[in-house]
Formats: sequence, structure tokens, C-alpha cells
Amino acid sequence: MPILKPISGHTGCRNVRKYLEKNGRAIARDFFNLSWDEREMSGYDQAGKEAVEWDREMDRMRASFGNDAPCKGRKARTYKHFVISPDPEDGIDIEALRGIASDWALRFFGDHQIAIVYHDDNANGIPHAHVVVNNTNLKTGNRMQTRNPLELNRALQDMARERGLRGLSNESKAKSGVERLAEKEHGRKMPSKRQDVHMSRAEHEIVAEGGYSWVSDIRCRVGIAKELSRSAAEFRQVLGLLGIEISPASTRGGRDDWVYSMRETPKCKVSGGKLGYAYTKQAVGRSFGGTSLEGMSNREVLKAARNAIALESLSDLQDLASALETCSKYGIASRADATTRARAMEAKAEQSFSDPRAIAAATEIREAAQILASYGLLPEKGEPRTHPNDGRRQANAHAPNSRNKEQEAAKQRLQEQRRGDRGER
Repeated sequence: MPILKPISGHTGCRNVRKYLEKNGRAIARDFFNLSWDEREMSGYDQAGKEAVEWDREMDRMRASFGNDAPCKGRKARTYKHFVISPDPEDGIDIEALRGIASDWALRFFGDHQIAIVYHDDNANGIPHAHVVVNNTNLKTGNRMQTRNPLELNRALQDMARERGLRGLSNESKAKSGVERLAEKEHGRKMPSKRQDVHMSRAEHEIVAEGGYSWVSDIRCRVGIAKELSRSAAEFRQVLGLLGIEISPASTRGGRDDWVYSMRETPKCKVSGGKLGYAYTKQAVGRSFGGTSLEGMSNREVLKAARNAIALESLSDLQDLASALETCSKYGIASRADATTRARAMEAKAEQSFSDPRAIAAATEIREAAQILASYGLLPEKGEPRTHPNDGRRQANAHAPNSRNKEQEAAKQRLQEQRRGDRGER
């Protein structure tokens, strides 16, 4: 199956181009709706293609429509970067990958500027594609809108199967006999405890259509509170600041859990188990005292989250919650940490492409760091760790000169006294 990983850009395209093409690592490039277009320039001198500065063209186009300007108090999403990683067992070559990547990009973003850069810098030489799409629709001048995010991946899987490659099934998995029997006995659905994040079919459909889901909203707020809290008391306090009430769940089902509800709309309530195992009372309790996000100010994170809530921007809240969880998972406290960890994952992928999860992890880390940096929450470098006695040592080092002089004089008197004692002997 091909793996599709989306990354949101919040800056100009200079850095992403530099990253994708540094040291001549790009084995091929495809351009659409730029000064070079693959559909119109077959047979043209390739020197013209090599001269294309697609990052500058995208930046100029975006600026000409005013789509670099902040939106609702936040930095604009200036481009989308998608990574398409084929299944190693498919043995796909560069030409086949160029075909599927180009067709997929044009199907969904045919009215945008597109640059596709291909790499094969891994031990097995398996190519993968980086698709960069500018945020401006060339026909309407509007910013990019992805109405159905799930369809992007569904279509990629379908296109892979049409080409004789492996693809994930888009059909819902049938329930086992044990699951059906358990539901019949208990009269309700059993929560999927093995899933960190559990989404019902109804929630999937709402999110896929770009609608608002209060369940997703609660999950995001709980996720942010979980990452910022170091005790159950702090967890309750942060949830309160984010407009979420928490209460014990009924124990009739034999499970000790919490129920989360919207303060403004108490009827909107859901148990931790329905959100996924990561949001149950047991899992949240285990997360307390874990990795501290030392590079971020809790006050600033809360401010960003509350701003997103006030603006009714669920997508911003989802970005923030996801980025916080990623940084906590990988122990990232600064942009330097994120770069180091992402490079380590990329090095692992280069050594062996048998596990494409390394590339997915690297892009996840870079995306999280970029999102938090856009909020001003992630510093460039982490603060140096201090010893508990460092403050005392610094105070002694900066003591008043008079005190130092007194100590030196006392030392000289002691030495003179000792010399006198030796003379008397």
C-alpha cells in the first residue's frame, strides 16, 4: 500500500525546496501550472526545466492574491506538502511513481501550482514522491480548501490497485462473531480499547465532509489538557479553562472511566473510552509526570487553544493537539530537537526502506514543529539543563567584591600566623 502523509506549510517555499533538492538528491521533478508544465512541454529543451525556480514562482503567485496574509489571527497555510511512499514489496520504478503521483496531484489540485520532487536516497533505492501544492487556486484566487481529506487517501489506494499495486481496502471491516455476540449480550457497542483514537462512523462522515463534530472538539481539548497536566488536579483545572466539564462515568459496565462534556452544551458528552484508549481515566492517569514540554509555556499554549476555540476553528485546535502529542511522544522541547530527531528517522529510512514508518515519523515530527513554531510556542533551542545547586554557585560567583576581599585578607592573616609559629619554633 502507498502511504500518504500530509504536511502543512506556514512559510515561503524556499526552505522546502532547499530541503527537497539539496546535494542533488532529487532524481526527477515534475511541474504543473508553473513556467514549465509537463502537459505542454514534451520535447522542449530540458535546460528550461532545470532553470525553473518553483519556490519563487509559488511565493509570487500567492502574494499577488494576498494569500500570504494571516487568517483569523494565525499565519496562513501557504502550501501543502504530501509525501507518497510506495509499498517496498511493489517494486515500483520511478516512471510508474511519476505516473501515479502526477495523476493524483492533478485530480485534486489541478487548479494549483504543483511541484513534485522524487527521491530514492535509501538503501534499497525505492523511489518516493514529495508533492508541494501552492495554496492559491489559480481560477478563483481563493485559498486551498480540502473538502474531503479522507478522499485524498482513498483515491490514492484506488489508483494504486488500478495499476496492479497494493492498496488499502476502502470497505469497512466486518465485525467478528465474538464482537457481535458481546454487543448482543451487553446491549451496546464495546469500546475499542486497543485504539488510542477511536472515531465512530458518524464522526468519520462529518469530518470527511468538512463539518463540525463536537466529539472531535472534545477530543482535541482533552488531548491538550493531557499534555499540559502533571496531576489529576491539574488535568481538571486545565479542562475547566478549555470549557470542558469532567465527571465519573457509570460503573455499571465494570469500567472506571471519565465522562467529558461541553460546559456551554452539557448534552454534548462522551466517555473517555468512546474517544479512544488514550483518553480513558486509566491512560490519562499514566501520562501524568511523563515527558515535560520544557520549551513551551503552558500559559501560551492555553492562550493559543482558547483563541482557536473562540474563533470556532476546529482544524486549528486539531493541529495544536496533534502537534503537542507528537512533541511529547518524541521528547521534543525545541526546533533543534525536532530537526535532530527527524534527521535520525530519515537516516533510519535511508539504511533500510523496509519500514516506511520511519519516513512517516520524520514528516510527523517536522509537521508538529512547524505548527507549534507558527504559534510561537516552540523555541529555536532548548534551555540548558541546570543543576539544583547552580543558583547557589552563581550567587557565590557574583558575590560583592568586599566579601571576596575580606576572605582574601583572612587567608593572608592565617598564612602569616603560620609563618610566625614556625619562626618561634
